[in-house]
This record gives sequence, C-alpha cells and structure tokens, in this order.
Amino acid sequence: MEKHLNILLTLTVTVLLTSSSALMPFLTSVAAQEIPREETLIISDAWGPPAGWNPFLPNTAWGTELMYPALFFYSTRDDVWIPYLAEGYRWVDKYTLEVTIRPEAKWWDGTPITAEDVVFTFELGKKYVIGWVSPFWDYLESVEAVDEKTVRFTTSEEKLNYFQLVGLLHGTLIVPKHRWAPLEEELGEKIISEFRDDDPSKIVGGGPYRLLTWSEEMWYYERVDDWWGKDIFGLPGPKYIAHKTFKDNVAAALGFEAGEVDACGHFFAKIYEMWEVKGLPVRTYYANPPYYIGSGIINLYINYAKYPLSDINIRKAIAHAIPYDDLVSKAYFNYSVRAAPVPIIHTIPSYAKWINETLVEEYRFEYDLEKARKILDDAGIVDIDDDGIREMPDGTELGTFTISVPYGWTDWMMMCDMIATNLREIGIDCVTEFPDFTVWWDRLIKGTFDLVLSWDGGMGFDHPWNSFRFIMDPRLTGPVGEDYPAGNWERYMNWEIVPLIDAIAKETDPEKLAKLYSQLQEIFLKDLPAIPLFYGAAWYEFRYDRWVGWPKEEDPRWLSPYPWNYPDNLPVLFCLAKAGEEPTVPSWVYEMQIPTAKIFEDLAAVLAVKKGILSIDTAPVKGEVFVNGESWGVAPVSKEVKVGTYTITFGAVEGYDAPAPQTVTVEEGKTITIVGTYTRTALPELEEVLDKLDDVSSKLGTLSEDVTGVKSAVEVLSDLSDAVSGLRDEVAALRSDLSTISTIGYVSLILLIIVLVVAIMALRRPSQA
Repeated sequence: MEKHLNILLTLTVTVLLTSSSALMPFLTSVAAQEIPREETLIISDAWGPPAGWNPFLPNTAWGTELMYPALFFYSTRDDVWIPYLAEGYRWVDKYTLEVTIRPEAKWWDGTPITAEDVVFTFELGKKYVIGWVSPFWDYLESVEAVDEKTVRFTTSEEKLNYFQLVGLLHGTLIVPKHRWAPLEEELGEKIISEFRDDDPSKIVGGGPYRLLTWSEEMWYYERVDDWWGKDIFGLPGPKYIAHKTFKDNVAAALGFEAGEVDACGHFFAKIYEMWEVKGLPVRTYYANPPYYIGSGIINLYINYAKYPLSDINIRKAIAHAIPYDDLVSKAYFNYSVRAAPVPIIHTIPSYAKWINETLVEEYRFEYDLEKARKILDDAGIVDIDDDGIREMPDGTELGTFTISVPYGWTDWMMMCDMIATNLREIGIDCVTEFPDFTVWWDRLIKGTFDLVLSWDGGMGFDHPWNSFRFIMDPRLTGPVGEDYPAGNWERYMNWEIVPLIDAIAKETDPEKLAKLYSQLQEIFLKDLPAIPLFYGAAWYEFRYDRWVGWPKEEDPRWLSPYPWNYPDNLPVLFCLAKAGEEPTVPSWVYEMQIPTAKIFEDLAAVLAVKKGILSIDTAPVKGEVFVNGESWGVAPVSKEVKVGTYTITFGAVEGYDAPAPQTVTVEEGKTITIVGTYTRTALPELEEVLDKLDDVSSKLGTLSEDVTGVKSAVEVLSDLSDAVSGLRDEVAALRSDLSTISTIGYVSLILLIIVLVVAIMALRRPSQA
C-alpha cells in the first residue's frame, strides 16, 4: 500500500507541475484520497487561493513558514523565547548582538545552514521592500558573518533601538543563499513580487515540513523525517498538514462542525453552542467567555493620502459616528471589549500604565451622532445642494467612499455595514465593499483604499511602542500605488514622530518613557491616523476527535497567542498526538525557554560595565593597530572599551620604523586619544659609503703626489682632491640628518663615486705608460 501511495503522490505532483490550473482541484482530490486521513492534520485559517510559497511575497500561502527556519520561537502569551535555528545569542557591546547558528542545521539538500544565509536574507530586505525584513534596516548598520556559524547584528548611536535588535530574532524566515542568489540574479526585483515558487520539487527549505501538492482550494505539506532538528526537537506529530479554504465564515463553520477540518482560525458566531448545545468534540482556548485569547488592536484606518478624508474634521466626525459598543456586542458576540482611544492595550496592567488619562479625557471621542454633525457644521462642511451629502468649503463632495474588509469575514463585514450606515446619517456618502482577501490586501499595502478595518502591531515585548510605530512611523510607508506591507497603510506622513519613536526604543527611565509616550498619544489624538475599535480575538478552534494535545487554559503548553502564527507556534505541532495516544510536551519546550527579561538583563549587564573610548591614529602614514595583542585594524580606529589599562602596539610599514609601544589608562566616560608617529628608516648602507669616501679621498692625495710627470694631470688631481675633500665635509654634515637623504640623492652619490673611480683609473694609465 505504501508503495502504491508513493507512486500516486509522485504522479500527482508531476501532473500538477505540468498541467493547467484547471486540473488542480481534480488532482488534489486524488491526492487527498491517497494521503491517509488519520495521518493528516487539516487546518482552515487563510482565505482565497494560495498566492505562492515564495516567503518574500507580500502575501504568501498558508504554511510557507513551516518550510523555513527563524532564529527563535517567541510566545507573546508567555513572553518567552526558544532557540530554533539559533543556538544562542550574546550582547557584544551596546551596539552589537551576535547569534550563533546550530552546528546541526542543514537545508533539505544537505547544504549546511550558515551565517552567510542569514546575512543574505537580511541583505535582500535592504535591497528590496520586504515587509518582515526591510523595516529592521531603519535600525541596523550592518549584518555580518563573523564565521561560518556566527552572525553579528550591529547598530549605532543614531539608529539604536533595542526593540528592533531583539525583534529580529523571531519572525524572519532564513532562506538558502545557494538557491536564492541565482534566482535574484535572474529575476532581480521580480523575486519579491512575481516569483511564486510553486513547484514543490524545486523548493529548498530547512523546516520540518515540505510542500507536497496543491490546488486553489487545498494544499498539503509532508513531514521531513530526516530533518536536521530531529535529534534536538524530535519530530512533530502529524505526518501531513493540509490547509483547506472556504468561501466565508459560515461555510468554514459548517465544515468544522462536519469534521472536514481539525482546527480553524476563523470567527464563528456563538461558538460555545457547538459543545454546549450540539455536544461536539470542539473547544476554544477558554471554555467560557471570552473564549479566545486577546491579541492586538483592531483599528479603522482612514486614508490620509486622499482628500477630503485627510481633513481632521472629517476624521473627528467619523470617530464620533462609530457605535463602539454595538460592534463588540452585536457583531463580535462579546468575544472582546472596546479598545482605549489610543494604541495602548488597557486590559493588561503592564501596558495600561503608559496611558495618559488626562489626554484621553481631553480628546475622548464617544459614539454621538449629534456631536459628529456639529463638528462638520462648525467646520463649514455642509450639504449645499440638499442631496443628503455634505460638501467641503471648496465644493468637494464627501463621497462616495468605500469601507472594506475581505469577503467572508462576516463579523467585520457586519461592522462595516454599521459604520457605513452611520456615516450616511451624518452626511458622508459611504458604501461597503467586500473583495477577495488578495484584492483587499493589495489595496491596503498600496494605499489605494478609503476606509478599512485592520490590525496593528499586536501584543509583545515591545508594546505599546510597536503599535505607535506600526500606525504612525512614516518610514514604514511611501507613495500610493507602491507596496508597503510593514505598516502605516494610511500614509500618515508626520516626521516629528520619528525622534519620539526612536527615543523610546533606547530609553529605560520610566519617567522619561512616560513623557515620550504622552507626546505620541497627544499627536495621535489630535491627528487620528487611526481609530482604535476593539481588541481582536485570536481565533482558535480545535476538535479533539482526531488530534489531541491542543493548548488550552487548563493545559497551556506553548502558544503565541494566535495559534497559526508560524514559525512561532511550530512547537504546538510537536505536542500533538493522534486521538487515543497520550500527548506529551517535549522537555525542550520548557527547558529551552528564555524570558524576555533575561535577554534585557544580559544587555543591562553589558551596559553596566564602566567604559570609555579609546581612539588611536597614526602619522604620517597609516599602520595597523594592536590593543593588548588584538588587531583593531588600520588606523584610525575608535572603540568603546572597559575602563582599565591597555597596551598599544603598531604594525610594520615598509620604509618606516614603527612607533614605540604605549600604555594608557581608559577612564569611565572619557575618550583617550593616542597618535603613533612612524619615522623613516635610516639607510644603513650610507655609513659604509661614507667610509669608502674617506678611503678614496686618502688614496687620491697619495696618487696626486706620485703622478709628477704629468703637470696637467697633477693639477686635475689636485682640483679633484680638493673637490673630494669638500664633498667629504658635506657628507660629514649629512651624518646628523640621514633621514633627509632621499633615495634619488643616495643613487646620485653612488654614481658620483663611480665617476671619480673611473677618472682616477684613466689618469693612472698614462703614468704607468
């Protein structure tokens, strides 16, 4: 049977890769019949057909993250980390974080996963706009491979942001350079926008699952049983994982009830009735209200790049026209609560402490249609032609605008209907629109929408900083029509936000942080780049008739908190077992956990070390500098070092004598500057030349006395002797400053001696005759 199954799967994949997309549903149904249901975990979470398995696409197929490793797993619920591809981390200094790669890590083709793969992945995000990589470069100076298994992330005082340095440890999918570098060379920028990577046979990953087969409605992943992490983590429970799409929440609920899928990430109305009334083997995280774990803030985003929606009076009026309580109670079945009017989650004390209640009270907006109308009236935005739609003072009509969410998101669709109805009540022409997710997402990241409901930066170790940045940072966005998936979809371009965002990320003083957060809140409340509505529930429903071991309130295990957020929630799959088997939690899930507090404690320990600056230069030439025997490179160099005593030595430079070693003491907070002076090397041969000149001069005097037969020769020799004597005196004077004699002068002197010797020899021949 297994042999036949393998043949059928191979044939299915082969035909899928060579046939038209029209055959996809039929071929997948064949594959689905042959893949054992009891070995398969079927999930429904995403909407629409798969966009592709290229992790750099703005929207990827569900499960792509199963195939590529991140450095760490992170649980928002518990605020802890587990090393995944990474073996560990180390704060080198204030600006540098090093990560070591596990020595066992390999790609599916057997090629080792190295620091160069990490560098390549991040460098792609520097060259092209990649939503989950590019924003890090606002805070990075470099990503370098120290050696084969060590990667170094370096920032600077100007870019210093510890949230971002820590944040890059999770969520960034590392890709194999040896496959993607040739693809980039071939495709260029199309590698992040057009390349789908939908041929399973060509994908090279490093995760525990690989793409097996796919259609527009369903796609399968197969476990990689010789995965490099097997000896460290073991293998996840399901042999196969499939994703099934439905047209909307209602269809998904029916499929879930019928057992077509084992787990979902959708909104289901009155989910509790499935077990309380129908007695189905179904649960959510909580068995009682609110049933779901809360996550980030759901906002109404109003496009700042579109006039007149950019007018603050329009935005304030809209804020007062939203029926907040009804959104939660009627459309959301009380699965959550209304959000604070600023992007800070007020239900969690560690976050709520940053809310400036005075500002909130001053700028508070409540559901009040009469106040909304008055705001517009006072601004001169009135209905000039009595058609029920107001006009701006310049005559621009308010509408028709669209408010949209993806089709099938029935709870949010109902909210859109409620908001659009109220906007028409106050004279703003607004209609709903519910496109497919891919269309909606494309409009969102390109900034071509009018009004949308969507999420923010979510919970995490960096909240509320991450929410303010996600909504307001102008560096995350750009021109309308271009893809900017990382945030600030509404195109709010206020650059006074940047220094506040950056200051928070490097500040630890609570009083200073409170002031900075207050400044951000005041700007937010004045400009309303977004309107917080409620806290989104992390949709998570599971059945326990086929798979057991799901995380839940009474058995938390590992969760982060949206269950289908991979790779962070990959550990969940290692906790699952078939119904009837005993589900266990692998020991590493607990033993490898690193609290966020520990990461920042390690940083604090580095920062607590008393340090100063040691700055070293050389003159008149640049030489290599060594500090306590370690090369710092060619001067000038400057580094922050611990206080203490250091010995500086200097490397060789041809033609120069190296400066003498220097010992200095670095004091806390001070800069010590050292300059090493190179001197030209003396020419040792010159002393020998001077001695020979003395000898030649003496012999010339003797020769002059002997040559008595030739008067003219004597006269010449006498003059020559006088000249040599004068030359000897000049040479003697040069002894005090040999370094001033150039190479050319030295050569000329030697030539002169040769001429003299030749002349003497010529004069001696006649006398001998």
